[in-house]
Amino acid sequence: MKSVTTQLRPGYLRKNGVPYSASTVFTEYLDLHAEANGDQYLVDTNIVEDPVYLQAPWVTAIHFKKEPDASKFSPTPCKAR
Repeated sequence: MKSVTTQLRPGYLRKNGVPYSASTVFTEYLDLHAEANGDQYLVDTNIVEDPVYLQAPWVTAIHFKKEPDASKFSPTPCKAR
């Protein structure tokens, strides 16, 4: 799946980091990869292109491995203070 975002408000790529302008184009790709052993990975690839502040596209990728079951998932409700 591909998603493209334009018309962003100027900001920063990281806190106290490189700025980006209103001309920025943010493209996100979500890909599901299956390994031969049955493992599945969701890869979220982000590409930031800004002709004002960046000389080259800024690319990051985050990998998530699918768990075989919900045995590690044990949510608890938040407690109000």
